[in-house]
Amino acid sequence: MKKEEQADVVINNEVLSNDFSICEAGFEKCRPSKPVEYIPINYWVIHYCIDGEGYFSLTNSPNEHISAGDIFMIPAHCGNRYYPKKNTPWTYRWIGLSGNKVTELLKKCNLSTNDYVIHDAFDENINKIFEEVYQYFKRNNTFGSLSSVFSLFEYLSSKELLPEELGTKEHLLLQITNYIKRHYSDDISVDEVAKVHNIDRSYLFKLFQKYKKITPSHYIQNLKLQKACSLLRKSSLSVTDISYECGFTSPSYFSKFFVDNIGMTPLKYRNRFIIK
Repeated sequence: MKKEEQADVVINNEVLSNDFSICEAGFEKCRPSKPVEYIPINYWVIHYCIDGEGYFSLTNSPNEHISAGDIFMIPAHCGNRYYPKKNTPWTYRWIGLSGNKVTELLKKCNLSTNDYVIHDAFDENINKIFEEVYQYFKRNNTFGSLSSVFSLFEYLSSKELLPEELGTKEHLLLQITNYIKRHYSDDISVDEVAKVHNIDRSYLFKLFQKYKKITPSHYIQNLKLQKACSLLRKSSLSVTDISYECGFTSPSYFSKFFVDNIGMTPLKYRNRFIIK
């Protein structure tokens, strides 16, 4: 989104499929305004607040305070009301979706007529995906926009959310694990994770031991191992490229780590999945 642009929306009235279709995408840097009642529409709209604050509610539902990082969804055929906060008006992106499968797909992302707001910290990955959908859609790149929407679904469905009922320690741990999932391929260290979250290494260790029954380093290593196995099975990347893609410092260390944990070399593991 260019700094000088305040808003834009791209609309497509052609239905790609009765099961799933993207009908609009856009963004808006809002000015302060009064609450507005919006009539029900026949498609779903997912918003992502990237800056500022505002309020959102469905008909006969309480107001939800929205801030940067929060997702709010307008379900199809539901009346709604939303507006920016006066002193800190929000900026948000949105995607409009139609089709028979939308409800089912959104439910896998923890979004429904009963759960239509996800409160979380701002996530640049989600922001980028919304931006990608908008850019592809604007260029009439059907496959690109669909790919980005499903990347968003995959990210949201696998993302560990922060339920309000969690205690402070569990809440912190989920923030930490979400951070690790975003950065483990950058060869992050346990010390770095602790520093980013302003805690010492020993406290981080205690959190993982209590709630995950595993050390932080083993948690990071397991993520790398899962990614490596997936790439060995599905990609044409070389073992060397996979080692760096998964955040290992060298191919030789990756091979030793793989043998120690899987019981065979990366190449032998890959060959098990090659059709001959």
